Amino acid sequence: MPDYPLQKQDWPSDKAVLFVHGVGNATPGSYDPLVEQMKAILGTQAKEFAIYFLYYDQINQWFATKTQAAALVSSLFGALKARAVGEKVADTAADFAGDVVWPILVNAARFAVRAAYLAQLQQIVEDGKKKIGNARDLRLSIICHSLGCFHTYEILHEIAADFSQGLSPANGVIIQNVVHMASPVQLIRTVAQDLGAAVPNRASLHCLSGGSLRIPSTQVGTDQIASVRNWVSITGNLDPVGGYFFRHRANWAYMDIADQQSYVDKQDILKNIKTEAELEAVLKNSLREKSPPKIEPQNPHDWSAYVANHADDLKTWLTGV
Repeated sequence: MPDYPLQKQDWPSDKAVLFVHGVGNATPGSYDPLVEQMKAILGTQAKEFAIYFLYYDQINQWFATKTQAAALVSSLFGALKARAVGEKVADTAADFAGDVVWPILVNAARFAVRAAYLAQLQQIVEDGKKKIGNARDLRLSIICHSLGCFHTYEILHEIAADFSQGLSPANGVIIQNVVHMASPVQLIRTVAQDLGAAVPNRASLHCLSGGSLRIPSTQVGTDQIASVRNWVSITGNLDPVGGYFFRHRANWAYMDIADQQSYVDKQDILKNIKTEAELEAVLKNSLREKSPPKIEPQNPHDWSAYVANHADDLKTWLTGV
C-alpha cells in the first residue's frame, strides 16, 4: 500500500466519477470550480454520484528531479522540437508539451503514481460494492486531463493484464466511461520511442507495447473483454498536448485509438488567440512550476473549457440517459 491518503466515501447510488488532473500540485479544493461545473451539468442527478479525485502530490518530487535531470529534459525538448519543424510556434509548443511528457524520464515517480492510482481505484470499487454488492453493477467513470490521461492509460492496461489486482473484467469490473481531455498518450509514445534507452524501464510502459495504442482488455474464457465500455478522446485544434500544433494535426502526437469516440473542438474563436504569436504567449504563461492548477478558459489546454463544450455529451455518458 503506497503512502497515499485514500479517499473513502459512501456511494449514494451505483454511480461514481473519478477526476485525474494533469500537471500541477493539485490538492483538495483545487478543483472545486470544476466539481461545481459538473454538478450544474448533471443537475438533479448530481446527487447520485460519488465524486473522487486522484491527487498525486508526488509531483513535487518530479519537479525537483526535473531540475536535476537537465540533460535528459533537454534531449526530450529537442526531440519534440525536431518533430514540430515548420511551425513558427513549434519551440514554445514543444516546451509546453514537454512539461507534460517529461515524467516518463523519472522511473520512481512514475511507479509511485501508478501505485497510488491502483490503491485509489481498489478503494473506489470497494466503496461501491458496499452499496451495490456486485462489481458488475457499478457505473464508474473516469474523466482525465493532460498528464492524467497518461497515468490513466497506464493503470488501466496494468489492471487489465493482472487478475490479482481485482479490477479486471475477469473480476467483474468494467469501467463505463473513460473521457480523455487533451491526451498526450500518443505524444508520449512517440517521444519515448525517439529517446530509446534514455527512458528508464521502458518495458514497464504500456503505451510502448504493441504496434499501436489500444483500449485495454482481458481474456475471460475464450473471449477478449474490453475493460472500458466507452472510450472518448477530446482535444482542441490549438492544443499541442492533444496533438494539434496551431490547427495542424500531428499524427505522431494525436491519440487515435480504434473504437474510441473522437472529438476535436474548434478553438479558433478563443478570445485573444487569433495568431501564432498570441498562442505562443498563452502557452508560455499556462504551465507554472510548483503552482496549483488554475481554471483558465482562454487557455486552449484548460479542461473546464472541454467540459463546457461537451456538457450534453458528459451528462449522457455519465448518467446513461
